[in-house]
Amino acid sequence: MTILLKDILNFETLLEKYKGKRIKLRFNTNWKYNDIVFDYADMCRMKEDYFIPMMLTAGSKSVSRNAVNDIQFQFIEVEKHRWLFVGAYDIKSRDSLTYHFSANYFKSYAEAVRIQEYDQYAERLIVDFKNRGQSFFYVNPEIINSVQVDSISTEPYFELDINFPGYENLCKSYYDLKQHWNNKLWVQALSEVYGVYLITDKKTGKLYVGSATGQDGIYGRWSAYLADGYDKNEKEDSKYPNTKLKELVSNKGIEYVQKNFQYTVLEIFKKDEIGKGKALKREIYWKEAFQSRKFGYNQN
Repeated sequence: MTILLKDILNFETLLEKYKGKRIKLRFNTNWKYNDIVFDYADMCRMKEDYFIPMMLTAGSKSVSRNAVNDIQFQFIEVEKHRWLFVGAYDIKSRDSLTYHFSANYFKSYAEAVRIQEYDQYAERLIVDFKNRGQSFFYVNPEIINSVQVDSISTEPYFELDINFPGYENLCKSYYDLKQHWNNKLWVQALSEVYGVYLITDKKTGKLYVGSATGQDGIYGRWSAYLADGYDKNEKEDSKYPNTKLKELVSNKGIEYVQKNFQYTVLEIFKKDEIGKGKALKREIYWKEAFQSRKFGYNQN
């Protein structure tokens, strides 16, 4: 039985509600700027703050991809010819906003309001569609009305079958770790324990040993690492132990961390005062075992 997108998302009713608007399907394809690859699946999975601006970008200076009469249904490719629906937007102003990636590189994008009634399908509905030539957005009703639904899952696409592997098996690169970071099973498991962990610079072989004894356990400490490359609030013996990690990020940028760092759980402990004491003692042991003060990134 063929299930059409127009029927699942009730396009006919939508157009009656939004008089003077048209439906646009936008199939976002990955692209590259210099050495930076903009991968929409990665952006979505990692909840990057520029994900939505990138979907609403203007495109070329001569022809904008946006129009004020658009209701845009946004899709990203997760497998060949299989596109994940990630949200619907009512375009309010064509290209009035700007996202700055750096001082010299920015993108203009549309001001838009997300249509929340479609959020129940966001990151769950997949269509089977083959892009036609170089096109990646469509307003032709004949094309729009022919798009078929491949599947609708009960869980977000990037959380399907992603069980927590166990503390003893947790050894992930930066990007592998970040793609699971909003998974509720991972959040729960890493928040409920204190621990000692290892960071490995796979390019140089340098190591960093740390302990996590804060309110959110390992999850809290690693969240800071994923956000900034180092923890701005981490202290040891009232001193700042992340000096070398901070210098690394300052000199080479967080992109170096994203490309080269790997995170491993060494030991876990109960979240109480006894567990905290054990974690701090074992941190000292592992620093000595790995000689991470002499040859790695540990300062203390």
